[in-house]
Amino acid sequence: MKRNTPLITLLVGAVLGVVLLVATMLAAPSSAPLNYSAAAASSAAPAESATPAESAAPAESAAASSTAPAPAESSEAPAPTRTTPTRADFAGRVGGGGGSVAVSVHGDKAIAYVCNGSTVEGWMRGKVENGKLTLTGKNQAHLTASIHTGTVTGDVEAHGTDYSFSVSTVSKSSGKSSGLYQATAVVQGKTIKAGWIVLRDGTQIGSVETDETARNAVTAPKLDVATMTARIGNVVLHAVPVSGVTGSGF
Repeated sequence: MKRNTPLITLLVGAVLGVVLLVATMLAAPSSAPLNYSAAAASSAAPAESATPAESAAPAESAAASSTAPAPAESSEAPAPTRTTPTRADFAGRVGGGGGSVAVSVHGDKAIAYVCNGSTVEGWMRGKVENGKLTLTGKNQAHLTASIHTGTVTGDVEAHGTDYSFSVSTVSKSSGKSSGLYQATAVVQGKTIKAGWIVLRDGTQIGSVETDETARNAVTAPKLDVATMTARIGNVVLHAVPVSGVTGSGF
């Protein structure tokens, strides 16, 4: 038995060597993936760290643009739309039907005429400011009114008679040629002035001031709107339209 001891020792050493060799061969493959993973992780780290920075820049830019103040002009209130007509003609009967009134507006100027077809009549002129009309004439005739969309509403006084009214737009281009007309002439050395209001249905209401003082008035003759003429005896009156649309008569 003692003679076999060295041989056994050699065999044990050989076995241990084989075991170590096999262990080494088995351990080598498992270490390669670890090294590869570490390398991949180290190479990917810069890319991953760069990505948040790159994505943050657009986000910050978008946030900045969304919170940036709007341009100055966008914060200004839009200019108000003007609904008051600056060039228009209005006519109609006064409250109670005791006469008629016509108003012509041309820019910031206005002309009005009121009459009952005989002794009560008056011409007035004045200004239009912020949709308000303030007109005056001879013998303390006056008119105050407001312009709304397509309507003039107010009060007018002539020869001591006061009327309220609300009249709408009319047009001389219509078949009835509705609106306001005037004519002047010299009769027996006196200047007379006639006025006619033609309503939508063709009805005419007119008066004639018998002198320049306009203190007295009589019924006006019928106006031929086709020829724009009327007759008082042998005197022919040549009428002209008072139009806020064209500015005629202003």
